[in-house]
Amino acid sequence: MTTNQDRPNLFAYATSELSQDAFICWLAEWADPSYRNADQALHQAGQEFIVSMVRKVKADFEINDIESVDIVPQFQKLDILIKINKNSPDKMAILVEDKTHTSNHSGQLERYLKVVEEAGYQKDQMIPLYFKTGYQSKFDTIGIYKTYLRNDFLAVLQKGKRHGVVNAIYDDFLVHLTEIDALIKHFSTKPTDKWEYHDWVGFFTVLYDQHSALGNSSEDDGANWGYVANPAGGFVGYWWYFKQLDGRGFSPYLQLEEGELCFKIMVDEQTDRSAVREEAFQAIVANAPHSSPTDLRPKRMGNGKYMTVARLEDYRVKDSDGLIKMDATLENLREAQDILDAAFPTT
Repeated sequence: MTTNQDRPNLFAYATSELSQDAFICWLAEWADPSYRNADQALHQAGQEFIVSMVRKVKADFEINDIESVDIVPQFQKLDILIKINKNSPDKMAILVEDKTHTSNHSGQLERYLKVVEEAGYQKDQMIPLYFKTGYQSKFDTIGIYKTYLRNDFLAVLQKGKRHGVVNAIYDDFLVHLTEIDALIKHFSTKPTDKWEYHDWVGFFTVLYDQHSALGNSSEDDGANWGYVANPAGGFVGYWWYFKQLDGRGFSPYLQLEEGELCFKIMVDEQTDRSAVREEAFQAIVANAPHSSPTDLRPKRMGNGKYMTVARLEDYRVKDSDGLIKMDATLENLREAQDILDAAFPTT
């Protein structure tokens, strides 16, 4: 596997989070003033990198404020601890929890704050970063951590390249990250019947970022996306528009299962599932005048806590070349919201 037409790329093979950890540590260490004369362009890029991270918390931090940089990988299971000016009263600790395509779990972020505090840093001396170069929608479980995303890192690396960095490792990582970024943008120039995993990720990322175009706040209506595993092989999904109904025993919402639009319900524990499933299906049929009951009925009616009660085969609108028409597709999704509102009024 290669990621460049004219030569192999190291990071086509070094794809783990540990490999990215190593690059982050390597670039950050170049920021130490002792390396100023070893490679001035790479030293400056390293310093710009440090500044970009610190400014997530301290907006007035400048390159001249860097007196020393010490790197501690895998500090008490924290991916990377970067000590800035460790012997100064103005010392700081950058906590880097590095993620590519995984997410935080098991209260790990809170633990890292505690172990760094025990190492002698006060809360106002910490720069806690959730460093994410892969794909993720919500960041609602990271607490006081600030997000440092792929676009943040790309901006630093691209600036370094413009300012004269000449280094094979640096170039390989920049190409690698640029291609990750480009991969999820291909969906808009690719026929919808050719979409694969990364195309769905790109589409749902754009949909999440532009969620207000549906007339909603993503925080208010529970919008999120992700990979959903199931016995049939799994899918990339997008779910939103959760409605709270008093005394009905279920909550309806909408979900995109790649190309299929599903009207779903989340059922309360003590509710007769088969009864509310049929009730919800009939309510949707009655308020979806452009679709027949046969078209809307799922191939298989489930009996779990989360059930698809009606579905449409493809909600995407395409142009004559088979490319997605985003505005018209959004209009279809707004119509699905209207159907849900009519079927399950909340007042």
